[in-house]
Amino acid sequence: MRKLYITLTILAISAGLTAQTQDSLLRRQLELERDFNPTLLDADKINSLPSLREPEVQKANTNYSTWAGRITPPLEIALPRPGNIMTAIPYQKEKGYLNFQAGNYANIDGAFGYRLIEKEKHQLRFTFTHQSTNGEVDYSQESNPQSSDLYFMDNRGELSYLHRGDANNITLSLSYLHSLFNYYGNDFGSEAYFNDEKQRLGLLKASLGLKSKPSDMLNYHGTLDLRNFTTGLAFPGMPDPLKGNEIRINAGLDKPFRNTTTKAGVEGSLVTALYGADWDNYLLLNAAPYLRYEGLNRSARLGVDILFQTGDKTRVRVVPNVALQLGITERTSIYANIHGGFNHNTFLDMMGESRYFIAAENVKPSFSIVDIDGGFRIGDADGFRFDLFGGFKKTDDEHFLVLHGTVEYDGLWAGPFYEGLKPLYGDLSHTHLGGMVQVGMWAPLDLSLRLTKNFYTVRNLSVGETLNDDPKAYNKPGLEVDLKGSLEVSDKLSFNMNYYFAGDRWSYFVGENMEMENINDLNLGAAYKINKAFSFSVKANNMMNQQYDLWYGHPAQGFNIMGGFTFRF
Repeated sequence: MRKLYITLTILAISAGLTAQTQDSLLRRQLELERDFNPTLLDADKINSLPSLREPEVQKANTNYSTWAGRITPPLEIALPRPGNIMTAIPYQKEKGYLNFQAGNYANIDGAFGYRLIEKEKHQLRFTFTHQSTNGEVDYSQESNPQSSDLYFMDNRGELSYLHRGDANNITLSLSYLHSLFNYYGNDFGSEAYFNDEKQRLGLLKASLGLKSKPSDMLNYHGTLDLRNFTTGLAFPGMPDPLKGNEIRINAGLDKPFRNTTTKAGVEGSLVTALYGADWDNYLLLNAAPYLRYEGLNRSARLGVDILFQTGDKTRVRVVPNVALQLGITERTSIYANIHGGFNHNTFLDMMGESRYFIAAENVKPSFSIVDIDGGFRIGDADGFRFDLFGGFKKTDDEHFLVLHGTVEYDGLWAGPFYEGLKPLYGDLSHTHLGGMVQVGMWAPLDLSLRLTKNFYTVRNLSVGETLNDDPKAYNKPGLEVDLKGSLEVSDKLSFNMNYYFAGDRWSYFVGENMEMENINDLNLGAAYKINKAFSFSVKANNMMNQQYDLWYGHPAQGFNIMGGFTFRF
C-alpha cells in the first residue's frame, strides 16, 4: 500500500522593478507588452508599479518523515490559495502558521512553522510537525483476539537556513525525528514476541547543500547528508538496540558548449551505512558521466553509471543512464528512459518502506540489470491530456515483505511468534502497461485517472532452505486504479477527492500463498477560508469502510474523519 507521504514545499518568489525613462507613453506600453508573461510576478508589476514594494515573506516548509505516514493513506488538502493571478499579492505578509487536525482513532496531525529571518540573501526557518494515532483496528483474518491497538507518534523539528550569494546558494538544515510505534500485526492467537511494547526510533539529520548560479562557463552542485539513528528495543538475536550512521554525498559538474542547453557533465554519489552491531556495513560509489542536449521540442541525456558496491558482497557494475524525449507536434511527444542500478535497502530505507520491518539482520541490496519505461503523451487536446506508458524491469535479489510468524525447523513451525515483517528474496521481472487521462475543461475542475496493469515473474524464491515452487510478487498489486479530483467552488471553498484501488495482491504465511483483500480506498475533503488568517478543513478517509490489509496481518483503519484549522500570523 502506498505510504503516506504529506509534503509542503518552499515557495520563493522575488521581483525587481526597473525605472522607466522613456517620455513616450506609447513606447512604454509596447515595452510592457513585450516583456509580459502571465505570472504573479508580472501581474503584480502592472498593478503596483507606482507603489513601494513590500519585503518578500515565504511560507515555511513542512516535511513529514517518509515512515511517519498514517496507516490509512490520507487525502492531502492544500491550503486555500490567497487569490488569482490578476489580484493576488506574490508574497505572504505572515511569518508563521499553525495547523491542527484531529479525528476518531485518536488521529492527530499538527504543524507549526515560523520564519525567523527573511531577507533578500538570508532566510532562517523553523518547523515542527506531529502525527499520532492510538486506535483499535480489526484484523481481516479470523483470529483470537480479533483486534489490536495500533499506536504511533512522530514528532519532528527542523531548523533550515538559506543563503543566496552572488555566485551560488548555500543551504543548511538540522532536524530530529522522535518516533514511537508498536508491532500490531496479527499473532493468530500465539504468544506475541513484542506484545505491543512500544518501539522507538530517533533520527538526527544534518544537511549541507551548495549550488552555483547558472553559467555558460562551469556549473556545480553538491549535497552532504549525515544521519545518526538509534532504536529503543533489542531485536531477536541482538543483545543491544540497533544504532548507526548513514552518510550520503551527491555532487556534479557540467560544462555547456555551443549553447546553454548542450552540456557535458559528470554526477557522483556516495552512500554508506555504518552500524553499531553485527550488521554488515554498506558502501556504494557511483560515477555517472553524461552528455545532455535540449532543443525546442526534444531533449536527450546519454550516459552510464559506473557502480562499486560492498556489503553482503563486493560488486562492480555498469548500467545505462539514458533519457530521451521527442516532440512530434506542439502538444504531442514520446519519451523513453533506460536506467538500472542498486537499491541500497539500508536500515533507514527499510523503515521508510515499512516501520513494521523487524531489523533482525541486513536486507540484501537489490540490483536492477535493466529498468526501461516510456510512453506517448498528448497534451491539451480540447481540455484533455493523455499519457500511454509501459515499461520493463529485471531485478536480482528483490525483497518481498511478509508476516514473520514462527520459524520452520525440520518441517515443524516452532519458536516465538514475531508479529512484524521479514523479507523473502527472489529474482523479479516486472512489466507494466497503463494510461492516464487528465480533464481540465474549465478552470475550477481538475480530474485525473490513472490505470496500471502489472505482470510479474518471480524465480529462485526460497523460504529458509526450501525453494518455493509457486512464487508470487508478494504485496505488489496486479492492477492499480488511481482517481484524483479537485473543485474550487469559489475563492473560499474547495473540495478534493481521491480513490485508490489495488487488486490481485498476494502474501506468504506458514508455508502457503495467501490472497489478500483488494484495497478500495475512497477519500474526500473540503477546505473553507474564513479570512486571510483562518481556514478550516475536513477530510474523511476510507469512506466505504472497507476492511483490507496493508501487509498481511496489518490492517488499515476503517472509516475515519478528521477536522481542523489553519491559522496564519
